[in-house]
Amino acid sequence: MLQRFLYTPEGRVIVPRMLGVVVTTLACAIFGSFLLVITPILSDHEGLRTAWVLFSVFLLKFPLVALLWWFIVRNKEWPVKPPTWSDRETGDILAFLLSEADRALLLPDAQARLAYLRGEAWNVADRVGGDRKLDAVDVALHIDELMGRIRSRRAPRR
Repeated sequence: MLQRFLYTPEGRVIVPRMLGVVVTTLACAIFGSFLLVITPILSDHEGLRTAWVLFSVFLLKFPLVALLWWFIVRNKEWPVKPPTWSDRETGDILAFLLSEADRALLLPDAQARLAYLRGEAWNVADRVGGDRKLDAVDVALHIDELMGRIRSRRAPRR
């Protein structure tokens, strides 16, 4: 249920809802801390104090802990495994690499920048499959072609 409330079917965050949930759980946790501070002045009755502390900790702080735990468990990427990108993310990465390659042509260190971007495009090609792999190879070869143009412009003329 939380998945459908906070994320679109494509997996994008619905920012206003996410902010509302996080702010609400943080406010409850802070309010729970305030209630814990005023516990000693509440009453001399130990049972009432115990119930007060249990309410403050479990009912007001637990939602934040549960939300954070859900975010951790929901993350399917682990440090030792390569990242998995959706088709849209892969397309965004490749579009960024192309735009940066075009921008780098105007800079004095274009050769070094293009070499880096070409390496990143090959990295994407190594991590994805199918049509996106072909797109990534095309981007890497396009950047390589741009590097060849720069080399030919800078080659000494005889």
